[in-house]
Amino acid sequence: MKHDVIGRLAAVMLPALTLIGAAALWLLLQSQQQLVLAQQTRFDYFESANQIRLLSGQLSARIRNYVTTGSERDLSLYYHVLAVTEGRHARLNGKTLSNEQMLQNMELTREELSLLERARQATLTLARLEEEAVRLMASGREHQARQKVFNPDYDRYSEIMSDSVNQFITLLLERLERNIQREQRHNRLTMAVLAGLLLLMMAASLWLGWRLRDRGETRRRLSLAGYRGRD
Repeated sequence: MKHDVIGRLAAVMLPALTLIGAAALWLLLQSQQQLVLAQQTRFDYFESANQIRLLSGQLSARIRNYVTTGSERDLSLYYHVLAVTEGRHARLNGKTLSNEQMLQNMELTREELSLLERARQATLTLARLEEEAVRLMASGREHQARQKVFNPDYDRYSEIMSDSVNQFITLLLERLERNIQREQRHNRLTMAVLAGLLLLMMAASLWLGWRLRDRGETRRRLSLAGYRGRD
C-alpha cells in the first residue's frame, strides 16, 4: 500500500513540478522582454529629446551666421534644419517626424509635459524673431536683422528653451532608470523562483527515484524469500 502511494505521488508530483517550472520559465522570458523594452525606451526617448535640443541650437547658430555674413548657404541650412523640426525633411535616423509628432509617441508625465510646453512657448518666440530677421535681411536692413537675434530677449528665450529641455531630459532619464531598475528586480526575482523550482524538481526526482529503487529492492527480496520458502 505504501509503495502504491509513492508511485501515485510520483505520477502527480513530477508533471506538476514540470508545469510549474514551464510557467516560471515563461514568466522569466516575459520579464526579460520587459527589461529589454524598458532599456530600448530609455534610449529612444533620450535620442528624441536630445534631437530637439540639438536642432534648436542649430537653428540659432544658422540664423546668427546668416545675419552676420549674409551667406545664402547659412540661410539654406537654417531652412533645412527648420524643415527637419517641422517633419518636412528626414532626420539623421531616416524618420520624417516633426518635433510634436515625435513627442506624441512618448508616454510622458504631467511634469515632463509642462517642461516641454515651456520650451515650446520659448521656441515660438525664437521662431518669430528669426522670421523677422530673415525679412529684414531680405529688405536690406542687415543691422536691424542682427538686432533681432543678438539681443538679451533672444538670449533669454534661448536659455529658457535649453534649460527646460535639459530639465525634461533629466526627469525623463530618472523616471526611465527607475523603470529599468524595477524590471531588473522583477527579473532577478523570477530567476530566483525558477532556480528554486529547478532545485525542488531535482530533489523530488532524487527522492522519488530513491523510494522507487527501495521499493524495487524490497520486492526483489520478498520474491527471493518466497522462492526460498517454496524450496
